Amino acid sequence: MAPCFDCGHVPGELDECIRGEHEYHAFEIWGQEIVLCDFCDADFGSYFPDYWGLPEGPLPDYPLHLVRKVERPGIGRDLYCANCNHRLEFLLFRSRVAAQNAA
Repeated sequence: MAPCFDCGHVPGELDECIRGEHEYHAFEIWGQEIVLCDFCDADFGSYFPDYWGLPEGPLPDYPLHLVRKVERPGIGRDLYCANCNHRLEFLLFRSRVAAQNAA
């Protein structure tokens, strides 16, 4: 897997990571850390609020706070769900923040 929690499982992203075509950053949001590529951090606001356990409504401005740049990104290992097209690290992040936001 490439470092991005959201698209790191996509074969094209693996190739782009190897070629150094993306930058990766760790962000903090809702008290949790998530690593995103430069494409997915720009697209993060397209998730509907209820996906994160927030009340339904218009797309908010999600408070992504930059923690650090991922230096020397490489390919790692993670599990992937073929049904929802997300890697385990993303699903665990979503589970934690949805539970927290719904509380």
